Amino acid sequence: MAEALEKLFKREVDCKMRKLFSILMILSLLITFGILVFGENQVITIWSWRAQDAPVWQKVQQELNAEGINVTIKFTAFDPTQYDSKVNLALQTGTGPDIVYSRRLPGSQTESLIKTGLYLPLSGEINFSYFPQSILKSVTYNGKIYGVPFAVQVCGIFYNKAIYAKYNLSVPKTWDQLVENAKILKEHGVTPFFVSGKDGWSLAMQHAMCGVSILGPEWIKQLTEGATDFLAPKWVQLNTLLNDLKVYYQPGFLANSTNDQDAAFAFGQAAMVFYGIWGYGTWIQLNPAIANDVGYFMVPPLSTDQKPYAYSYMDGAFSLTSSCKNIPLAIKVLQFAATPQFGTIFANITDNIPAVSGVTMPNIPILNQAVETYEKDSSPWVYWVGSVFVTGTPDLYNNVLTPGMQSMYAGKITPYQFAQMAQQAISQWYKPLQEFIAKHYNK
Repeated sequence: MAEALEKLFKREVDCKMRKLFSILMILSLLITFGILVFGENQVITIWSWRAQDAPVWQKVQQELNAEGINVTIKFTAFDPTQYDSKVNLALQTGTGPDIVYSRRLPGSQTESLIKTGLYLPLSGEINFSYFPQSILKSVTYNGKIYGVPFAVQVCGIFYNKAIYAKYNLSVPKTWDQLVENAKILKEHGVTPFFVSGKDGWSLAMQHAMCGVSILGPEWIKQLTEGATDFLAPKWVQLNTLLNDLKVYYQPGFLANSTNDQDAAFAFGQAAMVFYGIWGYGTWIQLNPAIANDVGYFMVPPLSTDQKPYAYSYMDGAFSLTSSCKNIPLAIKVLQFAATPQFGTIFANITDNIPAVSGVTMPNIPILNQAVETYEKDSSPWVYWVGSVFVTGTPDLYNNVLTPGMQSMYAGKITPYQFAQMAQQAISQWYKPLQEFIAKHYNK
């Protein structure tokens, strides 16, 4: 009897042990599956050129955690002038982040990363219904979407309203009136413009924002279609106007960066800057007292019978990379970034205009003005960011306007030589310009 009970007890123990072993195996598989799908620490890495977006991703992490998505977002910002090269190298060596801030299309940088499979398509993974088609075309390549757009930018002249009021200045309606304002300010010991000449990209932007009003969209359209060229009197005149304006910049402006510019403008050390609406958040962070003194106007045209325009563009997008170690979790992050909820977070933290619609915007007058300008006064034809002139090599942005503006301002080349620089570079690959040259010069 005792022996029978002992055998029965052993069978029950063996049975329980087998069940326990099975449970442990299932748990082990689940844990392994979880690690493979979501990553051991559930970390998503994001690289950007926008340091001001760090608190945005902290808030996004909180929102996703509250929804039960256990993710830690590691956000890293790099110097804008070094960002593209860092991204290219990291992705090519398989050491890049999960998500990057990508440049808009058209553009050789983004097209190259798409063609080599370093950016992954998001079509079918993300709900893009909150984005207008005009925005989505800037992230679409061969019918597939490769990024979640995050912001639209409006460029122009930002001015200190208190300084303008002190010297009884009005918002200029023509270029000559702008120069006259600068002259009056300089005579009173005020720095009219603070220019970040060290950061060549900001000079390229300055040229482009002046171009949409001075040249006008119709002329830029003709340039794009091959009906005129960079040696035309209007292009040379624009170069000359900018070169002549430098007497109203701060001394040694070619050695100053955008960080210097932000500090100077935020604390009233200059009356005006050529910049974008993204700067407002930085200025009020540096000096909250300036919040109500920041004004904006489009670069004025040559005459009052011309309409001023703003250089507006979709700033960039969040793209999924081939280096991503946890694609399902990264998709979750990107899905959230495509919602009005994200746009509201983004707008209220950065004081920037989000690309996604349905957003509750902060009630800030200059931001409202920028939104209205974007909707009503954006130039339909441009030649800097978002143009065909940045789709080949050498491109107008990085290889012409950036170094050319610095050289012209330094007195190393003349406005006409600057125009020749553009002509020689773009004619190497842009067919409409090649055809124009063949028709008008090679006779």
